[in-house]
Amino acid sequence: MAETGREPPLVAAGPGADRTAARDDRGDRADPDEVLGAIFRREYARLVGLARVLIDTRAEAEELVQEAFARTYAAWERIDEPDAALAYLRTTVVNLARGGLRRRATVRRTPLDAVGDAPGADAAVTATEAQREVLAAVRALPDRQREVVVLRYLLDLSTADTAATLDISEGSVKTHLHRALGALERALEGTR
Repeated sequence: MAETGREPPLVAAGPGADRTAARDDRGDRADPDEVLGAIFRREYARLVGLARVLIDTRAEAEELVQEAFARTYAAWERIDEPDAALAYLRTTVVNLARGGLRRRATVRRTPLDAVGDAPGADAAVTATEAQREVLAAVRALPDRQREVVVLRYLLDLSTADTAATLDISEGSVKTHLHRALGALERALEGTR
């Protein structure tokens, strides 16, 4: 990837964004290697964290995020502007996680002897008992509620960005978030 010294901004494109193919702020065709390289350096760990909460295993999460970058690169001609690439990546990660969960549900209907996921070397250090309880409670939420909680609190997205990522209304985001927080409160009351 070419290093130019300046990295593109990483904010989602607004509704009034120019509908031409991805171009930088000078109107030149944006280099996908440069834009996606900058996003990779800044956001890879957060995207893996998002995927990790949605699909359980770190290996699957890393593979899913890599696939999201590959798909974003392949779809570069359809991305409106470089600033929309991060939002496109987030949406792709969520959609790939949904697909992974659907495949997992199909596999569970026809169970096979599966090898369990071993915790990473840093699991004992980073995951306290309280964190494990919260993570288990989040994973027990219905899919849409879990997605909203992860996007709002793990990635710290606004209600509008969460709605755009999930392709739902802002009111739906607020409703799912309210229900999810109530369910988490009830689930975690017994652990205190």
